Amino acid sequence: MTTHVQLYDRLDYQSVMPLMEELKAITDDDLVIDAGNLRHLGTLPLQVILAAVKQRTAQGKTTRLANASDGCVDMLSLFGFTPETLTQPEVWT
Repeated sequence: MTTHVQLYDRLDYQSVMPLMEELKAITDDDLVIDAGNLRHLGTLPLQVILAAVKQRTAQGKTTRLANASDGCVDMLSLFGFTPETLTQPEVWT
C-alpha cells in the first residue's frame, strides 16, 4: 500500500515535530511526499525528511517526492538536492 503525505507550504523549525511524528508513523512500503504547495524549506525539516528517507531505505521501503513546486526545486537546489536525489541516499555523498 502507498501512503501520500502532503507537505505544508512552509516547513520551518515549528513544523519539525509534527513532520517527524507524521513520517515516523508511516509503516507502508511506499511513501509519496507531495511537495506541490511547498514554498519554504528550512534545514531542520529537511534533516527530518532525509532521516526518514534514509531509515526507510535501510528497511527496504521506497520514498518518492512528487509534484515539487518551483519553490521546492529552488530550495532543494540551495542544499544541493533535486527532487530525485532527495530520496536517493546512495547519491548523497
